[in-house]
Amino acid sequence: MSGRILTPIQWTLCLLVALLPVAWALNAPLWLGLLLYPEQVAGLMLGMAACTVFLRTAPGRTGPMLWVDLALAAASLWVGVHFLLRFPVLSEGAFFHPEESLALGVGVAVITLEGLRRLGAWSLIAILGVLVLYTLFSDLVPGKLQGRPIPAADIVRFIGVDSAATLGAALQVAAFVVVLFIVFGRLLVITGGAGVLTDAARALAGDRRGATAKMAVIASAFMGSISGSAVSNVMSTGVVTIPAMKKAGFQPKTAGAIEAVASTGGQILPPVMGAAAFLMSEFLQMPYRDIIIAALIPALLYFYAVYVQISLLADKHNLGAGEQEAPKPALEILRHAMVVIVPIGALLTGMFAFNMEAETAVVWASLALLAIGLLNLANLHRIRLGDVAHALYDAGRDAAEILLICAVAGMIIGLLSSSGLSFGLSFVLLELGEGSLLLLLLLTALVSIILGMGLPTSGVYLLLATLSAPPLVQLGVGKLEAHFFVFYFGLLSMISPPVALASFAAASMAGAKAMATAWESVRLGWIAFVLPFIFVYHPGLLMQGGLWAIFAATVTTIVAVPMITAALIGYGRRRLAPVERLAALALGALCLLPPGEVMWMTAATWLATFACIALIWLHLRRNPEAPSPARA
Repeated sequence: MSGRILTPIQWTLCLLVALLPVAWALNAPLWLGLLLYPEQVAGLMLGMAACTVFLRTAPGRTGPMLWVDLALAAASLWVGVHFLLRFPVLSEGAFFHPEESLALGVGVAVITLEGLRRLGAWSLIAILGVLVLYTLFSDLVPGKLQGRPIPAADIVRFIGVDSAATLGAALQVAAFVVVLFIVFGRLLVITGGAGVLTDAARALAGDRRGATAKMAVIASAFMGSISGSAVSNVMSTGVVTIPAMKKAGFQPKTAGAIEAVASTGGQILPPVMGAAAFLMSEFLQMPYRDIIIAALIPALLYFYAVYVQISLLADKHNLGAGEQEAPKPALEILRHAMVVIVPIGALLTGMFAFNMEAETAVVWASLALLAIGLLNLANLHRIRLGDVAHALYDAGRDAAEILLICAVAGMIIGLLSSSGLSFGLSFVLLELGEGSLLLLLLLTALVSIILGMGLPTSGVYLLLATLSAPPLVQLGVGKLEAHFFVFYFGLLSMISPPVALASFAAASMAGAKAMATAWESVRLGWIAFVLPFIFVYHPGLLMQGGLWAIFAATVTTIVAVPMITAALIGYGRRRLAPVERLAALALGALCLLPPGEVMWMTAATWLATFACIALIWLHLRRNPEAPSPARA
C-alpha cells in the first residue's frame, strides 16, 4: 500500500528537482510576474531532494521505521516550502523571529545530516561535527586557533536562514548549474549519445596492441567529464571496458586501475569537468570559459601519460586488442554523430560565441538533444516522452546527493568564516610553510587527499577551496593555480589509498584485490601527482603568461612523460637495465624543472635527454628486439 502511494510522490519530486533549474535558467519566474530570491528556489529544491532520499527506503519498511521515514520526508517538505514562502522575511529580520528561525535551522540540520548519513557521506558529517565543536568551545583551544565561542542557538539559526551558510553559493551553483548538466548527461544516454561516444572511442583505438585499454581511456574520459562522479562512471563504463581488457591479457588489477584512473581523469576534462568548473568560476569570479581553457592542457597531458603507459605495457607484455566487438566504420559513426556534435556544439557556441551563462547554454543544448531524439534526426532510435520522463527522474534522483553535499559544504564554509577558524588555519599553515613553499605545497597536498576521501567532485572542490587554497594564495601563489592545485589533489583521493573509492569499485568489477588495484592506480596516474606542482612553479601550463611560457611548460612535460613512464615500467621499446631506468627517471624529472629557473641546468638536461633518446634509437637500429611474450 505504502509503495503505491509513495512512489508517485517520489517521481513527482524528482521531476521537479530536474525541471525547476530549467525554468530558472529560462527566467520563467519573471515571465509569470514572480520575484523570487535564488535562495528560495534552492531551498525548495534542497527540501524536495532530502524528501526523495527518505522515500527511497520507506516502501520496504514496516512498523516504527516506516513512520520515521515518513516523518523525515514530511519535515523535508516543510523545510523546502518554508524556505520558499518565508525566506525574504527571515533573511531580513531573523532577530525578530527567533523561534521560527531556530526551528528552521533544526529542520535543515536534521534532514541534511540524516540524508547524508543514509547516502554514506560520513567524512563530510565528521568534518561538520568537528567544526561545530570548535565553534562552541573555541575559547578552550590553545595557541593561534583560539577564538570566540558562538552559542548553540545562534549556530542553528545561522545554518537555517543565513545566505552565507546552507543557502550560499555552493548550494545555488549545484541547484542552478550542476543539476542541469546531470539532466544533459541523462538525455545523452537515452538518445544514444553515450553509445556513439563508445563507438568513436573503439574506432580511434583501432586493433593495435592495448586497443581495449585505450578505448576504455577515451570512453571513460568523455563520460566521466559529464557524469560528475568517478565512482558512478566506473560502474557504468567499467561493465564493458574491464572485461574487455582482461580478455586482451591485462592483469585484473591493471584493468581495474586503468578504468579508475580514466574515470577520475574525466573530472578534470573540459568542458564540464564534473561540474567543478562552475564552482571554481564562482569562487574565483572568473568567466567559465577562462576556467575550461586553463584546464585544457593539463587534462590532455594527463590522458597522454595514461595512453603512453598503456602503449608501453602492451608492448612489454605483447597484449593484443583482445576479443572485442569490431569497430564500426567511420562513415556510420559520423552518420549518428549528430546526437553528440550538435548539443555539445550548441553548448560551446552559446558560452563562447554568445557569452551565455553555462546554465542557459546547457538548457539550449539539452533542448537540441531532445529534438534530435524525439525526431530521430541521428538515425539511431526515436525516443518517447516516457523515456524523457525516466531520464528526468534519474537526473533528479542523482541530484539529491549533490544538493545535500553542497548544503552541508555551505554550512562548513559559513562556520569557518563566522568562527574565524579559516584565518587561524591559514596562519598555522603559513607558519609551517614559512621557510619553504615546497613544504607548504606538500602539506596542502596531503591535507587535500585526506579531506577529499569519499566525496564526489563538487563536494571535494568546495571543501578544499575553502580550507586549503587560501594559505597558498597568501603565500604568493596565484588564485587560479592554488585552486587547481587543491582540486587535483582532492580528486586523487579517488585512486589513492587508504580510501580509493574509484579504485575499489573497479577492483570489485575486475575481481582483483582492492588495495593492489589502488596502488596500481597510483602508478598509472602518477602524472596527476606532479602536474599540480608544475601549475604553481610554471603557470604556463594553465595558459597563464605569454606564448613562450605556455609552449615551454607544455613541451617539457610532453618530453618528460615517456621518460618517467619508461622508468616506472622498466620498458622503452625494449627492457631497460636498472641504470637506464634511473637515468630516464632523473632526466625526466629534470625536464619538469621550470625553464629559466636554473638556465645552465635546463640546457644540460635538454642536451642529456636528446642524447639519451638518440642512443636508444641507435641501439634499436643495431639490435632489434621483439616484444616479450605475453604473461600467462
